[in-house]
Amino acid sequence: MAYSVLPIAGINLVGVTPTSFSYTAGSTAVSIPNFGPLGAETFGSDGKRYVFAQAGAAIAASTATVVINASTFQATLGAGSYFTATSMASGDYGWFSIASV
Repeated sequence: MAYSVLPIAGINLVGVTPTSFSYTAGSTAVSIPNFGPLGAETFGSDGKRYVFAQAGAAIAASTATVVINASTFQATLGAGSYFTATSMASGDYGWFSIASV
């Protein structure tokens, strides 16, 4: 199991990050993760770079064709090279890895 090698607290690179606060803004439900911000990066003990993003679709574990939008940090299936170790439902938050070299 990989762990962060940078001095950042509260990181679980292999799990889904739960939301700690949810509210409704008009007709839109908003969930805020207990770690943030989206787009945060760290390096793992496995030599990979990890990006914190929100799943924009259901993503199965070990899927290596994930694309992360660089402005919204939404992860979707496509011709990308990001990887998640955990299954995620649409709207879940978590860490996505990519080779750092």
